[in-house]
Amino acid sequence: MKWLGNMLTPVLLGSAALAVVAGIAYGDFNWAVLATFMLAAWVLLAGVRDIFDKTRHRGLIKGLPTLTRSYWGMQVAHLGIAVCALGVVLSSQNSAERDLRLAPGESMDLAGYHFIFEGAKHFEGPNFTSDKGTIRVIRNGKEVSVLHPEKRLYTVQNSMMTEAGIDAGFTRDLYVALGEPLGDGAWAVRVHVKPFVRWIWFGGVLTGLGGLLAALDRRYRVKVKSRVREALGMSGATA
Repeated sequence: MKWLGNMLTPVLLGSAALAVVAGIAYGDFNWAVLATFMLAAWVLLAGVRDIFDKTRHRGLIKGLPTLTRSYWGMQVAHLGIAVCALGVVLSSQNSAERDLRLAPGESMDLAGYHFIFEGAKHFEGPNFTSDKGTIRVIRNGKEVSVLHPEKRLYTVQNSMMTEAGIDAGFTRDLYVALGEPLGDGAWAVRVHVKPFVRWIWFGGVLTGLGGLLAALDRRYRVKVKSRVREALGMSGATA
């Protein structure tokens, strides 16, 4: 018990310190956000601590190649869970959205971004008609994106579809959708700013990659072959 405490205490203290630093850098001291930062830091530091523990006899450089695929799969999967948790909590806690009427030349501010509506133009497609809007996104005086949300009417099915304008980024996604025309060139516009949405999917990919690495470990394949041979009464036969 004393050995376990000595091993985990530095990880716990380091996780708490990193959570506070991340909260300051992110600018959010919400308890849910801080707890998630601490969870992610715990997973990261505990993984690093375990790697040093596994390689302590040979040294880090010589010991790393001896670690199995299943071990690296576990590490990657744990990291994926932490990344996914960060994405879920940060996105749910800090998402911003707004619906309003915008005429050409009018603008709005949301979550530090300035959205300028330049109007919508009518287009004729091969099997649809479309009203395509143009919205410029400005942040800190610099243009970061030009979004083109659409309202499409598919003439054969007589169905209306909304095509959102999306600007995807590593730390945030911007979504703009056109609602209904309100006359004199004005439209109902919905704007979303969703931080760290991509981290949810990236965490899932890492978790799946970790499972794949673990499944590719040679030891598991040997065990399966041995069990098959035993089931067939070939336990004494060579592979």
